[in-house]
Amino acid sequence: MSPPELIPDTAPARGRGLSDRALQRVTDCIRANLAEDLSLSRLAAAACISRFHFARLFRARMGMSPMQYVRRERIAMAQYLLRSNGTLGLSRIAAALGFFDQSHFTRVFGRMTGQSPGEYARTQAAPAGAGAARDEKGCASG
Repeated sequence: MSPPELIPDTAPARGRGLSDRALQRVTDCIRANLAEDLSLSRLAAAACISRFHFARLFRARMGMSPMQYVRRERIAMAQYLLRSNGTLGLSRIAAALGFFDQSHFTRVFGRMTGQSPGEYARTQAAPAGAGAARDEKGCASG
C-alpha cells in the first residue's frame, strides 16, 4: 500500500510563481527526503534558483511558504503511517519524518490537526461502535 497523493502539487495561482518543472523537482525532493534537513537553500537548489527568488515564487504558486509546505507533507505522511501501521512508535515516526524528537512531533501534529498523534491513531484504528466485545473490566472477550 503506497501513500496517497498527500498535498496537491499545483495551487490555484497557476501562471504565477514556480514553473511546473521546478515545482515538480522541489516536491519530489521534499517527498524523497522527509527525514532530512530540508533547508530553504536545499529546496532552492532543487528548483535551480536563488533562495530569495525561490521563497517568493514558491509562495506565489502554492499559497504558503516552502517550510509550511514541508511541515504539511510531514504531518500528512505521519497521518498515513498512523493509519496504516499501528506498530510503529511515535518516536520512530518522528525520527523518520525529520522532527527533532517525539515531543516536537507531538506539538506540531497537535497544532496542525487539533489532536495528538495517539488520539489520531486511536480514532483511525477503531471507528465508533467497531471493535471487539468488552467485558465489564474493559478487556476484550472471546
